[in-house]
Amino acid sequence: MSLISTTIDGFADRDYVIIDAAFFDFTHKLLSGTSTIAFGRNTFEQFQNRWPLILENEDEPGWKVKMARVLNDKHKAVYSSTLKTTTWSNSGIVQILDAGSINAYKEEGKEGLLTLGSLQLVTALTAMKLIDDYYFCIQPFIAGNGEERLFDKLKPAGKPLKYVDSKQLESGVHIIHYQPEN
Repeated sequence: MSLISTTIDGFADRDYVIIDAAFFDFTHKLLSGTSTIAFGRNTFEQFQNRWPLILENEDEPGWKVKMARVLNDKHKAVYSSTLKTTTWSNSGIVQILDAGSINAYKEEGKEGLLTLGSLQLVTALTAMKLIDDYYFCIQPFIAGNGEERLFDKLKPAGKPLKYVDSKQLESGVHIIHYQPEN
């Protein structure tokens, strides 16, 4: 599974993401059916520098603390050829993205593997046809520019998806669930 926030014009940039209790409730439900969270290096480092600190701050709202606990307790796989160490509990570094190991993981009957953000990782997994479910969180922003556009580097282009369902949050975020067509 992949959970990706994007603006209406296709930019995936953390500056254009509405994070609230309803968004985390949805994310928490996805996480409850997964055993491992997969990250690329950049997203992992952002999460590693933020979420453990929430558990140390008594002034954080309960919905953030709940998410921080789940993120802290889940196994995390960081796909990176450059990262050498992590400080976040239950984290491991995977230096090579290998379709065989991902497929073996799926076949072992483990609960799901969920990517959070991590556009380069999602693009690579998409090219290898390894993502079974996409959850696009369409943020109510027209960014005009940003860090990276969604799937800009996908080669070859043209991956047909079929609509599964959608959910509208009060914030205006629209979450659309798709699966690959084949």
